[in-house]
Amino acid sequence: MEKIVSDSLAAGAALGKPVAIPGAPSTYAVVPEGYELIELEEHLPSPNRATGTVVMDDADSFIQYFNKYANDSSQIYAKLNPPSFTGVLNDHTFESAGWKDHCVKYACPFSAEWLEWSKSDGKAMKQAEFADFIERNLPDIVEPVGADMLEISRSLQAKKKVNFASGIRLQNGQTELTYEEEIQGTASKGKLQIPEIFSIGIAVLDGGEAYKVECRLRYRINDALLVMWYEMVRPHKIIEDAARDVFTKIATETEQQILRGTP
Repeated sequence: MEKIVSDSLAAGAALGKPVAIPGAPSTYAVVPEGYELIELEEHLPSPNRATGTVVMDDADSFIQYFNKYANDSSQIYAKLNPPSFTGVLNDHTFESAGWKDHCVKYACPFSAEWLEWSKSDGKAMKQAEFADFIERNLPDIVEPVGADMLEISRSLQAKKKVNFASGIRLQNGQTELTYEEEIQGTASKGKLQIPEIFSIGIAVLDGGEAYKVECRLRYRINDALLVMWYEMVRPHKIIEDAARDVFTKIATETEQQILRGTP
């Protein structure tokens, strides 16, 4: 009985034998009902062609991989902010279509220093908290010199129990804060000068070149309490400049005309 059923199935399948359809691409097939078309490539000693996406951690590795597998159809795409590069090894050409499924990517990770400063950009901090932040990141500050910023930081720490009254901008570009404190039952007044602008020198991208970044120092006095923060000047342009440096490096070493966009 089982043999009869098996023979019947085989006969039915034979009646539904795939045939070529005039005018249709050869990549299509007609499959009898109840049957499916199975890809057997995984059983071969090696794939028919290279596929997949490789993610690199630095520009040099991206360049090395791209150059190893690049051909006349290969193309690189880039975004500047946030910076990222995608190399499509089997892209389309004028003559024929490509599969676009063999790619290499580099996302240009930001440096730890850039993440630290950008995370606190515009964040209002209490006087002591701001002083701690400046002292912790003192090695990144290039103007004014580290010793001057350290003195300002320690002055802020020492004056955290005083009452701030007002602040004025001086002709030398600094801001003078006036405060009142009580010493042994006697009230006295004092002044503290802080820069209006300071600069940091840090790498924007991990493993990249250092950039000078200007920061505007801001403050607010609420009920005699001092609140401080800083604002990085046009950080998006600095990111773009850093990305363009990588853009130039990759374009030069791969000999590719990079396209701005996403594949």
